[in-house]
Amino acid sequence: MSGLTLFLRVLSTEVLKLKRTLALWMVLLSPLVVVELYFLIAFLGAERLGARPGDQWTSLVTNTLSLWALLMMPMFLALETSLLAGLEHTDKNWKSLLALPPPRWMIYVSKWLVVVGMLWSAHLLLAAGTLMTGAILRAFKPVLHISALPLAPLVPPLLKISASALLALTIQHWVSLRWQSFTAAFGFGMCAMVIGFVAVNSADFGPWFPWSMSLHAVRPRPGTPNVMAVALAASCLVATLGAWDFSRREITS
Repeated sequence: MSGLTLFLRVLSTEVLKLKRTLALWMVLLSPLVVVELYFLIAFLGAERLGARPGDQWTSLVTNTLSLWALLMMPMFLALETSLLAGLEHTDKNWKSLLALPPPRWMIYVSKWLVVVGMLWSAHLLLAAGTLMTGAILRAFKPVLHISALPLAPLVPPLLKISASALLALTIQHWVSLRWQSFTAAFGFGMCAMVIGFVAVNSADFGPWFPWSMSLHAVRPRPGTPNVMAVALAASCLVATLGAWDFSRREITS
């Protein structure tokens, strides 16, 4: 069996483990909570928002993406990585899993790709839900002056968020597999989210802190680094170090 075939089998196994799990449901629920929140804000406050000059579509998209990137996405990453690792931690599956023929790095990378896939699937649902929200508001709340639904305010920023979030995802994935406690892994993510909430306002620290990179990628400030390039390069480095650590670590349960 070739290495690629073996890797694809490991990856497909990890995907199948998600069937009927809370982690899979969160891919649907997390973005829809954000979409529903801003739909209700716009629908119930249409008269007030409509008093502002111009089309409210760009404002709706910007607010939706900002809430997602700053608050919901960090919680989503902490929960998804912790739940995915918990599939093995809770049932003490590591010894039997690591006794199988695939090398350990394949297992580590496969689990990482599953989390990446869940994040990007959530982003697709976020985009679809935002477009649906815009269409409903345009039809039933003409006072908002939504004349069209251009993709420019939505798709490019969401792609930037998808790329720049990889560093936070990769670190959180390493932490979740490194420590067996769900509380420790999830607590780490929550602490990082709070720091990111503060760091996002810093032009010096924000572009370098993984949990605040997404908004700095969408709204770069003069003189700041290319956040997406930094995030992608650092993600590759952290993923490599994480796979190396996972391959060498003593698994006792």
